[in-house]
Amino acid sequence: MGWLGSLLSATFLTSNSTSSSRVGCGAVELLHPVGGAVYRHLKCKSISKVIESRAGISNFVRVIRAAFIAAILEDKGLTQVNLPSETTKRVRDDKNKSDHSRIEKPKPLFVLCVDELVKKGGLAHGSFIRSLRVLSGPIREPYLRGDLVDVTPKSRGVLPVQPEGFPNSFVRGSSGLYLRVGVHVEPAMTGEQQIKNNTLQAHVIAEPVIPDGGIAFGGPITIRIIEKGGQCRELVRIIESDGSRSDWGPITLYGEPVTTVKKQLAASGTIETAQISKKASPTGKSQEDGKVLNKNKSLFGDSYAVNHLAFNERLLHKGGYQALELIRLTNRTPLLWVRVDPHGLFDGRVALFQQDACLGEQLFHDGDASSQVEALRCLAERPHRVQGSVKVKNLYDVPVEELPVHLLADCLRGSVALHADLPHNPSVRSQAALTIAQWQNNKAPMTKNSGGWIGLNLLVQYLDERFFKDGRITSSRFCRVCLQTEVEPQEKLNNANNQTSTDSGEYQYLDMYYTERDRLSAIQNAKAVEREEDEEYRVRSSVVTAIACVRAKDGLSPPLVLDVLEKVLRVNEDVTPSTTESLEEDYLIRTKKRRKHSFSRPYRHKVDDEIEEELWFDDIRNMPYSSSFLIADALLALCYVNARPEVIEDPSTGKQTQSRENHPCLPLMILCRRWLDWDLFKESILIEREASHSSPIGCPSLIAPCAITALYSLALLRQSTTDSSVDEAVSTKDPQLSSELTALLDEAIDCNFYVNLFDTTPRRSDVTRAAAAQAVLSLCCASDRNNSGEAIGLLIGLEFILKRILEPTTSPGLKQTLASLMYDACTGKICSTQRVAIMARYNNLIDSGNRFFNGPLGSGYGSEYGASIHTLVSEQSMPAANAVNNGARRGLRFLKQAGKPSQGNLASEENLVRVAKFATDLWRTINGELGGIELSSSGDQYVTIPITTAVDGICAHDGVLRCSLLSLWQWLWPKGCIAVLRVQSWKEHEGTSRYKALGADEVMKIEDDEKEAAMVEDSLCNDLRQIISSEIDRQNWRGQMAAVRREELVSSKDLTANIQGLNYPLHIVQRDEAWKQGAWVASTASQRRGKGVDGGSTVSVTKLRLTVKGNE
Repeated sequence: MGWLGSLLSATFLTSNSTSSSRVGCGAVELLHPVGGAVYRHLKCKSISKVIESRAGISNFVRVIRAAFIAAILEDKGLTQVNLPSETTKRVRDDKNKSDHSRIEKPKPLFVLCVDELVKKGGLAHGSFIRSLRVLSGPIREPYLRGDLVDVTPKSRGVLPVQPEGFPNSFVRGSSGLYLRVGVHVEPAMTGEQQIKNNTLQAHVIAEPVIPDGGIAFGGPITIRIIEKGGQCRELVRIIESDGSRSDWGPITLYGEPVTTVKKQLAASGTIETAQISKKASPTGKSQEDGKVLNKNKSLFGDSYAVNHLAFNERLLHKGGYQALELIRLTNRTPLLWVRVDPHGLFDGRVALFQQDACLGEQLFHDGDASSQVEALRCLAERPHRVQGSVKVKNLYDVPVEELPVHLLADCLRGSVALHADLPHNPSVRSQAALTIAQWQNNKAPMTKNSGGWIGLNLLVQYLDERFFKDGRITSSRFCRVCLQTEVEPQEKLNNANNQTSTDSGEYQYLDMYYTERDRLSAIQNAKAVEREEDEEYRVRSSVVTAIACVRAKDGLSPPLVLDVLEKVLRVNEDVTPSTTESLEEDYLIRTKKRRKHSFSRPYRHKVDDEIEEELWFDDIRNMPYSSSFLIADALLALCYVNARPEVIEDPSTGKQTQSRENHPCLPLMILCRRWLDWDLFKESILIEREASHSSPIGCPSLIAPCAITALYSLALLRQSTTDSSVDEAVSTKDPQLSSELTALLDEAIDCNFYVNLFDTTPRRSDVTRAAAAQAVLSLCCASDRNNSGEAIGLLIGLEFILKRILEPTTSPGLKQTLASLMYDACTGKICSTQRVAIMARYNNLIDSGNRFFNGPLGSGYGSEYGASIHTLVSEQSMPAANAVNNGARRGLRFLKQAGKPSQGNLASEENLVRVAKFATDLWRTINGELGGIELSSSGDQYVTIPITTAVDGICAHDGVLRCSLLSLWQWLWPKGCIAVLRVQSWKEHEGTSRYKALGADEVMKIEDDEKEAAMVEDSLCNDLRQIISSEIDRQNWRGQMAAVRREELVSSKDLTANIQGLNYPLHIVQRDEAWKQGAWVASTASQRRGKGVDGGSTVSVTKLRLTVKGNE
């Protein structure tokens, strides 16, 4: 049975511009190099989630079963399912009746689906949808309505323009669902005079957002409301398909308020201010309101920090106060939290505006990980610039506007909510670290030396309390020793009856005991001692990245960021054991384990073997080591640092000059080079061992590619932010050290250094060579940023990469990576995305794709762009990447316009021929003529020949590489290479010495018979060209349907009678600069506010605006 393709097949899912059913298999789409694999994977995951939500996972499985049964029946030659005959008494009695009195029993729906699949000969797109709808039943029919046939522009004017619905809107649509939802709780109004009563109601306003070129989504959607007391309700509401605003309320709330006015005022200090005593600071100055200045020594340095009533000077809780308990005091409604589309019916972007307290409850009490991450991303953008606030400004001396970041910090540290819940898993805590950096970037001070780095301090506090010891950051695993203690029966009963805690108190962590005597006593009295698995490296990785991504408003990194990263990279200078217990405690733990096994089993010799094996594994875990993950994370994080020398102002003249002190990134460059040399040495040892054993040993390290990426990025940063007058100055008193630093700076910016890393023999690992190639391309592009002459830096880099692609020692995976790097250089992403280091670091499609497309902090919630600051390549935010892109832009212009008559003498003859030769080699490589391997004359080895006698080059057997190089050609010369045509016009000069000296004889030529063959081949592709053109027109029309639909509705509706803006077809939102930066919510609000449609008319704008005043 031939597989004709299903709705989940990648050929169907990637058919956004061409029809897979008509073209063939969508081969071009499947091999697209720019995010093709990531796009296909994410698209399949997205549509699978939508199908499972709308049809149900059980019905989806039934369709798959029907397809397998149909395949088996066709293999056996059957045309339908033959059900067994019934043998009941009723059936036997029916046999005695006449044939006309019998009623044929209908076949089950499952059998009907199997019969249809057998008749169709496979599971096609239409049969898949029909089977899914039939097996899902009438209850789920509203969720599965839609078209499978593509729309055409010819239908305009004949039929009303309607959204396609499921599945076309989710598969072929040019955008996903964008929805803004606002929730506001207020007293209910009764009577004609609208008198308030004690009943509270939640007003929910939903507003779809259709971007320019996007599509409209509509249909039923689920809204989940959780109130205090555990009441959970799910309501079904409708999204209007015309893009109009809808009122999903009012919804009556029946629970008790979370807090009262009296509690809120007491916490704000209005009542109990006089009861707070004065305390003395170490400096002898008295501080009121519970504030005290304490001097601490940690990663923060020696500084004085404010000590609040709820948080101490180390930003840790004291007095039992948690951020969730504090933020609950701002919620005087029964509403805990609201979720829209919790089942993933649309799998789109939903921006839900609710109180910060609701987001805190959702973060700590919703068991869905996606819901927790959604709350994290929303809290990272709170408070908004236009947001109503509670009447109190401080709670227990903590500013209300800082409570969101304290919630994020509690999630990061693994703090449980009210001692009754488990900590978040490491994946969610990793997201919490990134969102803290996003919050800090949104609320950053104006300059790097200003105060107000509370988010950065919370991130550093995590490293301080877990990995900072004796003045350095240790690479120890954060393993926790768990003790099983004796608990009295009466105490167990009391804990069981306690409604505020589910902890029985039987298990305790060793680090909960502070004194040495208590720790030793706890180990001796424990029933069992176990070690928890270490998963903290996930969180630590995100924390290091988040710290490096923190920026001030002027785009510079705070000095604390550089200090912390430098201490992380010095971890190997004094390696310590990875355990947190003392020698006495470790001895007691071993004795306890031996005693336990000796009393539990009678066979002593088996017990000895088992306990010795267990203790042997403990010794392995406790060995001193340096974490390659930690070093790789820190090295990769250096690419997001932005620093420049201080500017000194002359007091007499007022002239500002740059300081001649060393650049702030110079110590980091020294550490990068040390780690690079050390890792390359280890890699050379592995290569020698591998050659001696003729088999691979171990795996390539992650440090080398990250170190190479960081080294050239810091070198470009230093060169781009240093004035020419002080560029060569190295401030040091030691002449030998000065010469070493000068050599280091020269090598870090020299292309030959990285070329030698790529070409060294024996060959290094692919990730190291790819990182070296990326460095060569970046430096070549950056060399033309200030060059007023011919920009050939990009051309030199592309020639270098193409030559290495044709080498026989280059693996297929490295060839594809090099081709992708060429494309990155031409599209302005070679230095800002760190492709090689990211792919080598994560080795995961989803994580790498997220980091590659969304930046190190991930995607934002839509109201701010603090997460996208590192994807915006500008001179202020990313000087190194901006320098590379400026040079690449000039080089790209040179490649496209070289030889163009209208440009005058833009390129010299030598460089013109050089461009033509590169285009020739690239074209011959794409056609499979270059890179072929044949036996040498001696017959004992293979050699690479210049041009193959047959089409058997590297691209003749590698379709992915061919498609990658073809896309590069189309980006460089979409209508043909002008330089090649210009050299071909020199035909009358063939045979001259000048012609051969320029190398023009190596440029490809075209004869008259080849032109005729090309014209014949072009005519044969006319049908295919028409199909592609019609599919492109369909896709363009699909992006225009929403605007046309709005025009039809506006012309047929009386909009003047609607003073509240409900059921009003809203305008299409333009993809402005804010939208491109990820702030789609802010972009929508700004555009609609400018047109006067953000929240209805001025009469009702207070009630309908998504962020209203008085969210108490």
